[in-house]
Amino acid sequence: MTRLELVYNIIQENPGIRFNDVMRLSKLKNGTLTHYISKLETSQKINVERTPRITRFFDVDIPEKEAAICKQLTLPTIKNIIVLLLNDGTLTFPQIREKVEKSPATVSVCLSRLFKSGIVEKTYDIPSNKYSLKNPTLIKGVLKVYFPDKYSKLLDNTIELLDF
Repeated sequence: MTRLELVYNIIQENPGIRFNDVMRLSKLKNGTLTHYISKLETSQKINVERTPRITRFFDVDIPEKEAAICKQLTLPTIKNIIVLLLNDGTLTFPQIREKVEKSPATVSVCLSRLFKSGIVEKTYDIPSNKYSLKNPTLIKGVLKVYFPDKYSKLLDNTIELLDF
C-alpha cells in the first residue's frame, strides 16, 4: 500500500478525523502528510473542512448532513450524549448531566453545539428543558455505516435492556 492509499484509507475509515490524528495513525511527518492531503484534495477524493485551529477530513462520498453528524461523533462527550439520547429518547438536562458524568458547563456547551448543528431539539419545559434527537433514524444509519463498532455496542445495550 502506498502512502497516498494509507492516508486515504485512514480518512475513509474515520470520517471527520483531524490532521494530528491522521498523522498519528499514519506515522507520517507533518510535511509529508500535508503533501499527501494536498494530493487527495486536488484529485477531489476528500473534502477538507478548515476552521481556526481545526482541520477535518471527509471522503467526498459522504453527504453533508452525514458529515455534520460524523464531525460531532468524533468528540467523546458529544458522542456519549448522542448515544444516550438514542437509547433513552427524551431526557432533561440534569438526567443527561448525571448519566454522562460531566460538569454542568461541559454538558451545556455540548448540548448547545448539538442544538446549533441541528442534531438535537430542545423542548422548553419547567423546571428543566428536555432534549431529544431530531432524526434518530439518520443518526443510527450514520453510526451503522461510519462507526460500526459504536453501533454494535448500541445494539448490545438495547438488546440487554429488552432482555429484562
